[in-house]
This record gives sequence, structure tokens and C-alpha cells, in this order.
Amino acid sequence: MINPVAGKGKGVQVVKHFLRENNVSKKNYKTYYTDYPGHAIELTKQIASLHKDKITMLIVVGGDGTFYEVLNGAKNFNQLPLAFVPVGSGNDFARGCDMPLNPKDCLNQIFKDNSFQPYWAGAYLTDHKPPRLESLFASSLGFGFDAEVAERSNESNWKQWFNRLHLSVLVYVLGLIITIFKFKPKQLTLVVDGQERVLDQIWMLTISNHPYFGGGMKIAPNATINKHTFYVTIVHQISRWKLLLLFMTVFFGQHTKLKEVETFRASHLMINSQEKLTYHADGYTGQCYHCSVHKETTPRFVKRKK
Repeated sequence: MINPVAGKGKGVQVVKHFLRENNVSKKNYKTYYTDYPGHAIELTKQIASLHKDKITMLIVVGGDGTFYEVLNGAKNFNQLPLAFVPVGSGNDFARGCDMPLNPKDCLNQIFKDNSFQPYWAGAYLTDHKPPRLESLFASSLGFGFDAEVAERSNESNWKQWFNRLHLSVLVYVLGLIITIFKFKPKQLTLVVDGQERVLDQIWMLTISNHPYFGGGMKIAPNATINKHTFYVTIVHQISRWKLLLLFMTVFFGQHTKLKEVETFRASHLMINSQEKLTYHADGYTGQCYHCSVHKETTPRFVKRKK
């Protein structure tokens, strides 16, 4: 499945070149293209429903958002083998899986190794909706400051210009700087594995399956892919200028040394807020008052390093 918009169409060219170079028979594959945001969810549901017994691998060519859609389209088909070829602006899922960020190299790696590894996605449900409306995230789920940065970056007019100049990381940086001056810290009630805490002056709370978010930032430097727990990072009671320092060090994972940064592991969390809270899941943004988060109990199988 290819997102033709991601990477200014780079994914389409990479796939065509790979198929020609390796003389892959048209009998062995079928190509699907997404046409609009959310389309990959619908396509994946259709593909999995009609061809689930015939599919040896569904390769997702796009950005983290495309993989997020495919993951949610495959929510009820956890035996569907998945692979990700990064051509987006962030590509954090590929980083977290220790796969090549060069799409051509990544495709070669996917076909070189025939094995799949288990991966436990995160599941979240907002505002006490019915369980059937639960959504999945592959990389991270964030609340507060980083979510507002993601929302501002996604909706910005400058995003397309930076992408054209191959400076996509600056989209996030500019959104971050603007949000530093606009953000208002939150008060949250957090239930971690049954233990309740009331937290004040919260800037951000990020729940991670692997170390990366925001296009290579090591928000959870000690995170490893596992079946039991998330890695939670909380930033609270910090000045605006020190927060800027934090984001200058987060690429190297050094932010955890700051006294305003708290990290821990958890298997189940509930986040409650008296005011509407912005969140992002793998870059997709929304708003809620309540959110319940847990690990999927049954693993999916993806192409990643062990």
C-alpha cells in the first residue's frame, strides 16, 4: 500500500524501481494507492477481509501516519504480517524497529529477511466510548505540549514549503517554538496500574513503545519493544526557557537528567482532565477529557530487527 503524497511521491518511484530491478512478477503482488487521509484504514479493512488467507505481507510505503491508518484498519486482523517503508517526514516507527531509513535499503532488508518479529501496539480509548471504537498506536501517544506542537505543525501553511526543501524537521521545530509561548500547563489525574496521582503544572505526558517521536527525538531513550509495559515520560513544573533547552537535548536522550522530567514504566494508564486536552497518536491529533491506555495482549507481526 502506497501513500503517493508522502515524500513528494518518492515512495511510488522507489517501489517501481525495486520491482523492475528485481524482476518481480506481477502475479506475486498487488499495488494499492491511498487517495485521501483515512483511506488507508478503509483499504486495509477491505484487503484483510477479502484476502487475509492469501497475503504473505502487507508493505506500507508512506509516513508514520500511513502506518497508523493501516494498523487501525488491521485492528481485527492481528495475524496480518506488516512491513513499513519510510518515505514520510518523521519515520519514527522505522527508527524504533531499527530498520533502514533509506526506502530502497529498507525494501531490500524486508525481502532479504523472511522472518517477522512480534510487536505489541498500544490501544487507547477516549471519553468512555464503546470498546469497538478503541484505536491503536504504533509508536507513541502524547498529551499536552507535544500534542499541541503536532497539531500546530500538521495544520501549518509552512509544512509544505519545508518538505519541498527537505527540511521537514524544521516544521516541528518552528511549531515547538510557537507553542512554547502559547501553551498553558495542565492539571491531570493519572491512574497508573491502579495507583492514582494528581499532577499539577504538567507540560507533557508521552507514552512510548520505543525511544523515538517527533522525527528522531529520543523521548524515551531506554525504551525497548516489549509485551508488558510502556515507557512514560512526564515533564512538569518547568520554565518555558528550560523547556526549550529540554528539546535541544532530547535528540540525544539527555533530557531525562533534568529534575523536571519523570520517567517510569506502566502497563495500564488512565488520564483524566477537567479541561479538554489535546493528544496525538503517531502524529494524528484529537481532543478528549479522559483516555484509557493499555498494551495489546496479542502481538502483531512486523518486519523489524530483533
